[in-house]
Amino acid sequence: MAINFSLAQIEAFACVVESGSITHAAKRMNKDRTTVSELLDYLELDLGYALFDRHCRPFALTERGGLLYRRARLFLHEAQAFSYLAMQQQKQAPQTLTLSYDIFTPRTLLATLAEECRRQGVQLNLCYQDRQEAEQALQKGESDIGIYQAVNKSVSERFKWRAVGSIEMGVYASPSLFTHRPVSQLSLTACNQLIPNKGLEDHLARRLQIADRVQFVNDAMLLESLLGNGAGWAFLPVHLLEGRKSHIERIETEMGNSGIVHTMVAIWQPGQAGHPILNQVLDRITELFAAG
Repeated sequence: MAINFSLAQIEAFACVVESGSITHAAKRMNKDRTTVSELLDYLELDLGYALFDRHCRPFALTERGGLLYRRARLFLHEAQAFSYLAMQQQKQAPQTLTLSYDIFTPRTLLATLAEECRRQGVQLNLCYQDRQEAEQALQKGESDIGIYQAVNKSVSERFKWRAVGSIEMGVYASPSLFTHRPVSQLSLTACNQLIPNKGLEDHLARRLQIADRVQFVNDAMLLESLLGNGAGWAFLPVHLLEGRKSHIERIETEMGNSGIVHTMVAIWQPGQAGHPILNQVLDRITELFAAG
């Protein structure tokens, strides 16, 4: 049967060797003399042989004791290295934050935020989902923050929120969908409107729904494909197509060149206020929106 020795026994053995006596070793280890003596006695008892010639002052190592001391000192160095590494891991434990968003959240902002978090040792998980799904995820603890359009309704006691910025939205469609420019509101009303969500809450519907016929598409790539094929038009955030080619374009309308500006908010659970990096990330989101 294998014999298990404790770290305290090995430390006591090495300390007695280096101090020359149990009394001096006890002071060095900040323990009483009886405790150190018992640790040494039990170690010798388990080994079945003496480690010291106790008739000598200071204690002299036996031959076996001398061989074992070198191993003990190496072992203690390894134990100290392990302890240091464990403490560093505790101090630098990777932190994780999950952020929910939809088509209206600027992608460049999310990419910048994720990179900044990575450099600080924080893993930012990004989850694309509608606001209703995000609120359920927040309640279940599957998400930490959601960034969505303000809906001008009470979020009750379930969530806290803050305005973080705003986005501009415009009318987008295939260049061939409308013959005359600027497009009249009557023409928009008569044409199929694609909604980049699973549904629209009443407040958003009053602001964004113009057409009598609407089609809900919450997949951004599929939505762009349908628009490019002339399936209708959509109110989209202008940041969505910035810096890249597309088969759709912003359409000039009789409503003017200025688009609809909509407030974006961050939502989170009240209990998350103690999250070590939540407030820092919320502040940075606001700064990134302000920077444009």
